[in-house]
Amino acid sequence: MSDVSTKLDDESSVLVLGSSMSTETDELCIDLLTRTTPEQENVLWITFTRSPDGCLQDWLSHAGERPANLRFLSVGETVRSVTAATAVQATTDVRADPVIDTLSNPGDLTGLGIKTSEVLRQWHGDGNRTVVCFHSLTALLQYSDAQTVYKFLHVLTGRFATAGVTAHFHLDPDAHDAQTVNTLKTLFDAVVEFDDGEWIVRTR
Repeated sequence: MSDVSTKLDDESSVLVLGSSMSTETDELCIDLLTRTTPEQENVLWITFTRSPDGCLQDWLSHAGERPANLRFLSVGETVRSVTAATAVQATTDVRADPVIDTLSNPGDLTGLGIKTSEVLRQWHGDGNRTVVCFHSLTALLQYSDAQTVYKFLHVLTGRFATAGVTAHFHLDPDAHDAQTVNTLKTLFDAVVEFDDGEWIVRTR
């Protein structure tokens, strides 16, 4: 468990501010997803820019085994990524084959919200802890304006809190103006920012 994990308690929504191309960011992502033993976790990966197979390989190299349930919501991804993920399934230990849903229109926030809610309903009451990675808000902001994204996140983070879900959201601060970053920060229970070689954790 990283220093970041020890500084977080029961925060439902965490904003991760770090470069999308950073190894440190990738490692923190997996760490935040594995704060409970895999067999007691439901993992939902909402990804705009990363392929499901890449996410799965990162998970397995860190955790060593599949979570109880693994679901990908691949937004705007190609079929090639889905095919690659299927190939990974065939060559790795199988606890439960990951389900890959696709949403072809990255700007369809209504559809994204509906699909996310469907997954939460399916997992509700199964006794496992549900964790979510949203990768990334930087990609989402390429397709929707900041005000629309803010409203969407306000609803989504509230839904996660109500359902007892722990979620973290990636944002590359260098890709946005300070006003956008500061406005989005207000939506989250905690903000984790990579600064001067280390992660700084700020909670409400």
